[in-house]
Amino acid sequence: MKIAHLSDLHFGKMISTEKLNALKEDLFFHKLDLVIVTGDITDRGKIAEFQQAREFLDSLCCEYLTIPGNREVSLFAPWEYIIPSLAMRRYRSYFGKSDQVLHKSEEHRAIMFGLNSVSQLPSWPGSISRDSRYWFREEAGNHKSYFKVLFLHHPILPVLRASSFWAHQLSDASAILTICAQLGVRLILQGHKHRASVVELRIPETESSLVFSSCGSPLLDRWDSSYHLIEIESDAIRINPREFSKGAFGGDTNYSFFP
Repeated sequence: MKIAHLSDLHFGKMISTEKLNALKEDLFFHKLDLVIVTGDITDRGKIAEFQQAREFLDSLCCEYLTIPGNREVSLFAPWEYIIPSLAMRRYRSYFGKSDQVLHKSEEHRAIMFGLNSVSQLPSWPGSISRDSRYWFREEAGNHKSYFKVLFLHHPILPVLRASSFWAHQLSDASAILTICAQLGVRLILQGHKHRASVVELRIPETESSLVFSSCGSPLLDRWDSSYHLIEIESDAIRINPREFSKGAFGGDTNYSFFP
């Protein structure tokens, strides 16, 4: 199964048209089975930005999954901070469910779980609601024979070369990590930091390992302009970081894991 992990696209005035066109060309070239976007799809949560992002993802002619980031809560709608139920209305109107996203591929015997980590105040640390933690535990336990992937915005594992500021963290990371280790999640896709890294975490207590994909912000001129191309095989995970350079996305580095 071939997946593109995108994050922090920040559609709005700051994105590079050159990078946007190059990204689309590279995604088309790899003939993907699925695209997964781990939040901050828009820059300011404006309707025009949601429209721009939706048009881009639809143009890929490939199935895609999204989960919101803190930037999907509009800075121009302070009432959304007072009434949290209003905060994801625009997101849901363009991308559907904002939490407890489940996608199964029977062909590849793989299942993806998407969790919303955005708190009421988007500048605060991320968190997963109690209901979503219980949902995740139950669904992961019910699909024992599937290859399991979790995707969310705020990082469970700290990202190399990224800020350690408290507001950039996931407050209940240990609880989510425990569920992943106990129920056989093998791959975690996370965003928020705009820095790219690939890390394997081995957990001796459960004799398991978790692979973390943290990709950059491919359309911005700052940070790491990259995304990750991921291949899932029956006995391996292969990750190819695709970095923007000289007008195109590319990269010869490949990481292989055998969880």
